[in-house]
Amino acid sequence: MSKNKNWYIPLTIVLIFLGLLLSLQFRTQKLLANSLETQKTEDLVVMWKNLALKRSKLLDEITNLQKQLSTLQATSNQGSNMEQTLSENLERLQMSSGIVPVEGPGVTVTITGDAPLLYLDLVDLVNELWASGAEAIAINEHRITTLTPIADKENGSSIYITVNNEKLLYPIVIKAIGDPHTLEKGLTFTGGLIENLSTLYNINPIIKKEENLKLPAATLSPWKYTTKATQAADNVTKKNQAN
Repeated sequence: MSKNKNWYIPLTIVLIFLGLLLSLQFRTQKLLANSLETQKTEDLVVMWKNLALKRSKLLDEITNLQKQLSTLQATSNQGSNMEQTLSENLERLQMSSGIVPVEGPGVTVTITGDAPLLYLDLVDLVNELWASGAEAIAINEHRITTLTPIADKENGSSIYITVNNEKLLYPIVIKAIGDPHTLEKGLTFTGGLIENLSTLYNINPIIKKEENLKLPAATLSPWKYTTKATQAADNVTKKNQAN
């Protein structure tokens, strides 16, 4: 029975300790509440003025911080716009130079193996497509750029066309990205290139409009002789121009 009553002792101690804490907390809160009442009117006025002054300084600091934030946001937006513009220009340069794959609507021009096609005819077709507004061109998955060589090569008694120094196999398929209608009309107008190829040489390319064409990136050959001009060379050039 004595063991069952042992739990009363720690419980009583805890309750007494809790009562003391509550009493101390109440007295502390009452003292804090009465502290302002014991102040003189002059002291309260001074305290109020100090608080008002601090509040005014804080409001000024907030205003300055808001102005700084607005300035930083405006600068950030200008930087973002400039970065976006540079990124778009870089993307256009990459696409036009052929160093990235591209896709879009356009036309395909297919020439079968029975056509007596010469490399100059192929060059004419490519140039006609450029003139008609083509934005990107590939021949049998060879992306055409300003550095792409199109030529012919002899092999005994036969001659074959090469692109990027590789033999071009038939059927030859030219892919051109641009406005399909404009590209087609640029090739097929009366008296144009396609009509001349058909009438004079019995070469009859098959032209087909396409909703989406995918062209690979170009295989660019390293420049062997051209390097960036030095500052001294630029100065000499300017001096010669001035004279």
